[in-house]
Amino acid sequence: KISPIFPPDLLTPPCASLCLQGALSALHRSQSPSCARFCRALIGCLGQDGPAHNQSPLLTSLQDPARSRLLEAAMTVMGPAHLRDLFRGHLRGHLRGVASHRVANHGLQRLLDHAPEDVVQEVLSELGPALGEPLARGHPGVVLALLGAARRYPRLQGEALRSLFQVGHAPFLRGHAPF
Repeated sequence: KISPIFPPDLLTPPCASLCLQGALSALHRSQSPSCARFCRALIGCLGQDGPAHNQSPLLTSLQDPARSRLLEAAMTVMGPAHLRDLFRGHLRGHLRGVASHRVANHGLQRLLDHAPEDVVQEVLSELGPALGEPLARGHPGVVLALLGAARRYPRLQGEALRSLFQVGHAPFLRGHAPF
């Protein structure tokens, strides 16, 4: 377990969250090896709160407006191995809820923006059959991020398009205006 370098109060206030996001961005741009350590420490701190309803603490953080911004910022600078670990340890199996959550869906979009091909494949397999759900809740960004990720990995494009074309056939969308 990573010892916290941030007091818990520093993770929640919006101004503190912005400062930590700025620090992550600056370290990443400077290509400092400290960026990876800072990112791991931040993820460690966000993952220390007690889980709600047997839920991963990072999943809970992803649903919190201030903490989710920190987690999103960390995802933009994490390497493929860390993104893979984050996905498999905390998000896999919860994607339908994350994609339909008003805050957490943004974190899924950041993950898809930076995820390696194997993670995008897993997201597509889990979320593809249910792409209509985030659309029905007004979160088209999840679908766009998934299609953008598939665009980076040509091997996944066919499956992504099949999933997209199935959206119009979803029972809960019948009777709604076409997209």
